[in-house]
Amino acid sequence: MIMKKILQKTILYVGALSLNLFTWNCSDLGTAPESDNDQPIEAIGYSNDIQPLFNRDCTGCHGNSGGLNLTSYSNLMSGGNNGSAITPGDGAGSILVQKLGSLPPFGDQMPLGSSSLSSTDVEMIITWIDDGAENN
Repeated sequence: MIMKKILQKTILYVGALSLNLFTWNCSDLGTAPESDNDQPIEAIGYSNDIQPLFNRDCTGCHGNSGGLNLTSYSNLMSGGNNGSAITPGDGAGSILVQKLGSLPPFGDQMPLGSSSLSSTDVEMIITWIDDGAENN
C-alpha cells in the first residue's frame, strides 16, 4: 500500500513536471527567435552613406560638369539639366535611380565608362530616397 502511494505521487510529480516543461518550452511559439543580430537598424544618412558613394563613383564627372552636380546635398536637390534628379519618397521613380539602371529614360547608364554600382549601393540610394531623401 505504501509503495502504491509512493508510485502514485511519483507519477503525479513526473506528470506535473513534464507539463511544466512543455508549457515553458512552448510559451514563445509564434514569436521570432532571439538573435545576436537584434541590433537596431540605423537609418541611411546622406552625409555618412550617400555622399561618400557619390564621391567615390560620381563626382569625377558630376562635380563641375555632366549636367548634374553631386558634390553636395543642396546641389543634388537643385537638380540638373533634366530637372529634379530625385523625388523624395519615390526612389524607383527618381531620375537618378533610373540612370543607374540598365534602361535609363534618356542617355547612357551611369556611371559612364565605369562599372555599374552594386545592387547594394543602388538599393541604399533607393531606400534613402524612399525614406524622404533627408539631409541627415
